[in-house]
Amino acid sequence: MESAARQPPPPSGDDGHEHPEANGSQQQPQLKDEEENVPRTKKPGFLQRFMTKHGISAPILMMMFKGTVPPIVAISMYQSHAVSSYYVTLGYLIPIISVLALPLLPRGKFMINLTLNVLAVCLGAAISMLMLWSGVKARENTTPGVVRPSLTLTGAAYNSSQSAVCAIWLFFNIWAANVVRAKLPAFNMPVIIYSILVNVSATYGPWMTVTKEAELFVRQLLTCMLVALALALGANLLVFPISSRVVVFKEFADAIGLLMKTVQLQKKYLVRLESDDMFAVATRTDTHPGFGKADNHGRLNLTKEEKAAQALKATFDALSELAGKLDADLAFAKRDVAWGKLDAKDLSDMFKHFRDVYVPIMGMTTIVDIFKRVAEHRGWDTDEDDEDIICEKEREKRLWNQVMKQMHEPFEILSEAISQGLEHAGILLELLPRPNVGKKAGSGDTDVEAEADNTKPGDPGFAAVVDDKIQQFNSRKGELLKAWLRERALASQEDETNGIEPKHSDERRERQQNQLHIVLYMESLMCSAGRAVQELITYAESKVADGTMSRKRLIFPSSHRLRKWLYSVLSSEDSSAEQAPDLMESHANIVYFGDGYNKKKDPEHLEPVTAWERFGSRLRSVSNLLGSEESVFGFRVACATMTIGIVAFLENTQHFFMEQRLLWAMIIIAIGMTMTSGQSFFGFLLRVGGTVFGMATSLVIWYIVAEHRAGVIVFLWLFIFVEFYFFLKYFRFIPAVIIVIITQVLIVGYELQVLTLGVDVAERTGQPYYKIYLLAPYRLACVAGGSVVAFFWTIFPKPLTDRTWLRRDLSATLYLMANYFGVINSTLEASVDRTAGDITTPHTPAHQLHKAGRKIFGKVMLLIPSMSQHSEWQKWEPTIGGKFPREAYDDIILRSTRIMRYLTLVSYSLTHPTHDLAAQTPADEKQAPSPDDGSENNDPKRASTNQPEAQVDRDWVKALHTALHALKPTHNAILSTLTLLSNSLLSGQSLPPYVPLPRPYEATRNLRNTRLRKNSPDSAPPSPSSPTDDIIPDRAPVVELVSTNGAKEKKGEEDEDEEYELEDESHEGRRDRLPPSAYIFDSELIEQPGYAEFTVLQVCTTLVCDDLEGLVKTVSGLVGVVDFTIRVGGSGTTLGSAMSRGKGKVE
Repeated sequence: MESAARQPPPPSGDDGHEHPEANGSQQQPQLKDEEENVPRTKKPGFLQRFMTKHGISAPILMMMFKGTVPPIVAISMYQSHAVSSYYVTLGYLIPIISVLALPLLPRGKFMINLTLNVLAVCLGAAISMLMLWSGVKARENTTPGVVRPSLTLTGAAYNSSQSAVCAIWLFFNIWAANVVRAKLPAFNMPVIIYSILVNVSATYGPWMTVTKEAELFVRQLLTCMLVALALALGANLLVFPISSRVVVFKEFADAIGLLMKTVQLQKKYLVRLESDDMFAVATRTDTHPGFGKADNHGRLNLTKEEKAAQALKATFDALSELAGKLDADLAFAKRDVAWGKLDAKDLSDMFKHFRDVYVPIMGMTTIVDIFKRVAEHRGWDTDEDDEDIICEKEREKRLWNQVMKQMHEPFEILSEAISQGLEHAGILLELLPRPNVGKKAGSGDTDVEAEADNTKPGDPGFAAVVDDKIQQFNSRKGELLKAWLRERALASQEDETNGIEPKHSDERRERQQNQLHIVLYMESLMCSAGRAVQELITYAESKVADGTMSRKRLIFPSSHRLRKWLYSVLSSEDSSAEQAPDLMESHANIVYFGDGYNKKKDPEHLEPVTAWERFGSRLRSVSNLLGSEESVFGFRVACATMTIGIVAFLENTQHFFMEQRLLWAMIIIAIGMTMTSGQSFFGFLLRVGGTVFGMATSLVIWYIVAEHRAGVIVFLWLFIFVEFYFFLKYFRFIPAVIIVIITQVLIVGYELQVLTLGVDVAERTGQPYYKIYLLAPYRLACVAGGSVVAFFWTIFPKPLTDRTWLRRDLSATLYLMANYFGVINSTLEASVDRTAGDITTPHTPAHQLHKAGRKIFGKVMLLIPSMSQHSEWQKWEPTIGGKFPREAYDDIILRSTRIMRYLTLVSYSLTHPTHDLAAQTPADEKQAPSPDDGSENNDPKRASTNQPEAQVDRDWVKALHTALHALKPTHNAILSTLTLLSNSLLSGQSLPPYVPLPRPYEATRNLRNTRLRKNSPDSAPPSPSSPTDDIIPDRAPVVELVSTNGAKEKKGEEDEDEEYELEDESHEGRRDRLPPSAYIFDSELIEQPGYAEFTVLQVCTTLVCDDLEGLVKTVSGLVGVVDFTIRVGGSGTTLGSAMSRGKGKVE
């Protein structure tokens, strides 16, 4: 129920919080160490401070009022004699169902829920009628003589056959409904309403004597349900109406503000790195989540660097959460019917452009993690006093200080362009309000010329201002490389002065290459962010130019989108990488699809061929459903329901069930039963606590106005109004809030019902009238009893724990990441081989790979919050035996999230290249300029200088192809390791003792040791059939064995020294014999196409490998290692003791 009730923040123009980042670049704070003095403003009043502190704004107040309308209207209209005389004692169901219908949801979500709720109510009424009719027929067939209707509802004689029929119907319906509830999450709330209807019908069924009586009862019950849904519909559409599109537009606006704030905080953090120790900051940031040291009062003393890193991380986490929320809400907004300007395709395009800006900005924030990894790998994260380590660290720190100083001014230009560009696009798309251009007080004489020169975001021609700034940044981006080369030259001079040994010089050269990749990595991401902002502005201006933003129109979802919605509702999302059916709709066999695009194979059955085999497969699916976890959950709910419901079907306890209102306990089971034990125990506490609070407040509501009907309704509204604040602000306590409201409605509503109907009519159902001070404890007892029964059947006979679910989610996440990396690898190969095609053209390999990657990415984004929820719920599970290794699981979640972030960066860099490799095809290169062309290419001098460059371009592309093809074993090792870890977590089987992992920067070594053949200007062009003839690669092994016991397999120091000497002799000697330009790794080739993507690939792959190694160690600590080694001597382990441990598994 919590997932069904979860909704985005109130979508309005004002969410009660200031967002200075969305108010234009003119108001952005300057990066100064001290805040500027500002005039003192009037101190806000107590009410304003209280509302600001607790996040109470106008949209929140409107939503709180909106939620109170349906139940209060239901209770108020029941005070009418015409209404109460029709519904009699079933009227209490109207306010309950109106609350469960969730009228607070945005219109798109609400209409989907309403459709499913109406279907569930109508189906439930039909099944209830069939159940009551069959029960009446059972009574007629087993009772001699003519059956006559009874004067009261519970006045009929007991009939065992009728009771048995109703009990069987009840058990089957509860089982079937909850199977659907567990299988299809969209049916969560409809199944709860359906279960309430069936519970009421089945428990009243044994008292029915004739069919007309059953028809009247079902008609009253159906009318109650439909009236409640109608009240919720009216409140949703008429009381502060809000559409899913407005929610998405508000989230777009907030996302733009957070993007602008992230860029500003990134700039502030980089400024801090111009003079401070970035390695110490990164280490403290990671090892101490709270940052800083606490003083005597427990307060943290944060340095400026720690504050900058903390603010950057917090803002980016909020941005990531909002991006996931926006992705989920976008589907509902595209299905909404609205009177607006932007249609569903426009919303998709907006989200695409937003993601194109979001991903590189996300990549820039990883610089903190990169410095942390450098400090850890080089041993700088400890208080080491070794002089060599200190000198090395100071040298590295000085280099990065200079690089960051050189980056300051270009990033200042870029951050201003990004902020202004985002604001400009937001204003054009009407996501952000236009700046206030009205006259200020006292400014009667305005300088018109100055005002004309000051072009603001949203004004015509402002795109040119942003383009000029981005062009200015692009013209200066080479300064980072120059700064790095200058500092590297200084470091080389120090090496010569200090007499650094050759092997250390080779190691230094590799470190310098890593530094270069980090510099180019940051530069590439900054260029990508600027280009993405330009594309967003171009798109926004195109919407203005084509008239889309000039007028509103009626927008309907297309039939294709409605079919997709129906498919999504009727399908259950699994954790596999199976693709949607539309992936294979193409009839043109232009590309071969691997097994990753097909459904999971059954290792016990081949694909059915004949009609009989296909029928057998469908028959097996039925048995699989009956034995599934969903079916087990449905059986548990049915058993829990019958544990209390059996009292209504036995002769000696039938009257007791009615008198003591045990139906309330059955309704609580229908509402609160969950699949996992941790969530069930947490829900048990919430339900009991909510009922206690609701019971106490009901007494206050009833007696504070001396039982006056109007005063009771007003105070009931006031309490519900306040309770909806917690509904909106604290998602975890939504079940408790709903239970509180239902408890108040039941208790107070029953007392008002008795006042309207009278005691005699109220007791016709067999329920004696109780004063409110007696009714409230009865209600509490019923809820507590139902909650205890629900919790018992959740853990009996064997619980499905949140810890087990968390492990499965982690396994599924790792498996999906392996599939995602497989898609990235295929995209890389297709791009290198120039067979991918246009990503925007349907059915091309690039388009199909992009669709596959987006689908897998969406599944991972759904699993990440699920893992977090189960990680929190498992705290409430009782621990029997050893402690739950939460630290290990949290580490897996953290590393998995980081790996997915890095893979997203790689995928982005491949689909948004800075240069087009396809433009470097031999066919293009052979197209010489026309003699009649008046361009500079006809200049002989120009041609003589361009010819070697063209040769270098050709050689570079071929060399890059070879180097990237050499990466295939490396990427296969990553994919295999992720799959191995996933399967090990899922099955619990031990890991092998050594897991092959790719060596960091192995492609860099291969590329550094790859040289080009020196061609003369008049030599013939190389043959396309042999693209590697001009390339002489020297490759090292691409994988290393990482021990799952925590240590890498390394050679001895002597062998390592010999390897360095051999490498120095083989590679350096040949380098001395060749011209400098013969090696493709020279600095003048950095601008070659594909190099930027290569650096992003290398940096992210190294970070992935580092986290992958940590995952291997963590998972091996959970599942153990296949290890039959026998240690004799110091370990004290004998052969017998080793064998007694069993199966050679080391835990």
